[in-house]
Amino acid sequence: MSRVEELRDKAARIAEERGAPAGSPLRKLAAKPVRSTVDLDPGEHAALKAWCGEAAVEFGRPRVTTQEVLRALVSRLLADQALAQAVRDDLR
Repeated sequence: MSRVEELRDKAARIAEERGAPAGSPLRKLAAKPVRSTVDLDPGEHAALKAWCGEAAVEFGRPRVTTQEVLRALVSRLLADQALAQAVRDDLR
């Protein structure tokens, strides 16, 4: 189970323990996706778009979106402790 799934399950358990009604924000937390945005340096953005284009060609798809890439990166970050530590090191 991924870290994202663990957190979603935890939110659902908390909502149930607290007796939150079906439409409450706590229940929605367990199911509704949350939008995040990121500001990139223009050069990084161009390089990311180029990478997406190369990946799309490799996969035989019309395109690979930056959103798909960021979702995959976040999933890996939450599941891979070595990657998580490398990111922590970068942030320091």
